[in-house]
Amino acid sequence: MSVAVETTASRVPLPLPTHFHQAEQSFSLKKRKLPFSSSSVSNYCSSPARHSYSHPPLPPSKGCPPLSRIFAQHSSPWTPLSNSLSDSAYDPSKNGSYFSQCFTNLGILGKGSFGEVFKVQSNKNGRLYAVKRSAYRFRGNSDRDRSVKEARNHEHLCPHSHILNFVAAWEEGGRLYIQTELCSTSLLLHAENKPPGPDEPAAWAYLCDLLSALQHLHSHGFVHLDLKPANVLITDSGRLKLGDFGLLMELKQTTTERTEDKVREDVQEGDPRYMAPELLRGEYGPAADVFSLGVSILELACNIEVPNGGEGWQQLRQGHLPSEFTNGLSVELQSVLRMMLTPEPSERPTVFELLALPSVRKHRWKRRVYLMVAEAMLTLVSVCRTVVCFGCRLLSSLPLSFLPRWNKPVPSTPPKDSWDRDVTLSLSSMHTSHESFEDDAVFLHHTDPDFSPTFSHR
Repeated sequence: MSVAVETTASRVPLPLPTHFHQAEQSFSLKKRKLPFSSSSVSNYCSSPARHSYSHPPLPPSKGCPPLSRIFAQHSSPWTPLSNSLSDSAYDPSKNGSYFSQCFTNLGILGKGSFGEVFKVQSNKNGRLYAVKRSAYRFRGNSDRDRSVKEARNHEHLCPHSHILNFVAAWEEGGRLYIQTELCSTSLLLHAENKPPGPDEPAAWAYLCDLLSALQHLHSHGFVHLDLKPANVLITDSGRLKLGDFGLLMELKQTTTERTEDKVREDVQEGDPRYMAPELLRGEYGPAADVFSLGVSILELACNIEVPNGGEGWQQLRQGHLPSEFTNGLSVELQSVLRMMLTPEPSERPTVFELLALPSVRKHRWKRRVYLMVAEAMLTLVSVCRTVVCFGCRLLSSLPLSFLPRWNKPVPSTPPKDSWDRDVTLSLSSMHTSHESFEDDAVFLHHTDPDFSPTFSHR
């Protein structure tokens, strides 16, 4: 009787979000993408007919347009949201925001519908960090409370070896800023730059790291609900760090109405490629993260594109793996993937049960040894570099005649021939220089046009 019921239920297709009309209908090899640049972002935003291969189409707006486009907004003062900013050197009486006073902007790392991430250098200690700024100003108190809750939940989860390290958070100009550690790249970009073909050893390493991160989240009573390779970052040593806690949900809820509203909102904003089937039925829990992790490991192990919808999307949520891609994987990894992609959440293993599997325990021990050696080597290289720099400075300060010494050049007026070459620049060269200035204008300080180094001032 139970077999007949499961067969009938498996034939009923699951509902799909109605706004994903341009979905990938089947599994395919992962497409190679160009590296990120600020100019490519501007071109992408200005061309609505151009579609990305790595992200699904954006859902329709759930609310009204930002208030800043309707009413004039008054800039809100700087408000610290973390205890680490209690001894900040920010001076509100000076011109410039907290971001411009305390950091040097080195460029943009990424940009999405929810915000943009900058690579910055702290003016206080000289270290490199990543700062995420919300894309839009707060639309109201509820929007602000949700953003502040994201920052405080992130701070509450740290520190952990596989959670993106939280440094500070603040509110300024009606936007949320979150300062975190700087990583090398995201797991999605790392996978796209690898040669085509399966990579099972890397998949086991990714699985062990992310299972440890989910174990930490679930033991503290949280579910991520947006686990995917784009939200996982990689350090220089190869350690994975789980980030982007915008959809993080606490399992303890006071009223059923708040829970249903929150689940409905998360389902609409989540990525359908990694979404667990029970979320479409209004059911949520730690099992949803296990399913999303299973889809992510399947994508990374086989180096394929996961479909956004269609028959391939339905088959994956019925427990069927794409055999044309998974046949090259070992029986152990295929068995773990089938367990993680079990359609029924009550039959899906928990993170703690997955970590207790003999195959996972074996690869997890190897992964720990590898990370320990890799991070020790990086530390040794950093110490050697510091010692060499200190030794060079010490030797240059000693009065040794056989050592070459560098003298600061004396400023002098260039010859007239060089002036003539500067003035007779070709039109194409001047046009190219002008374009490059416009592309980098977001990272330059404003200067007075009266004091610009034009040829007339020379």
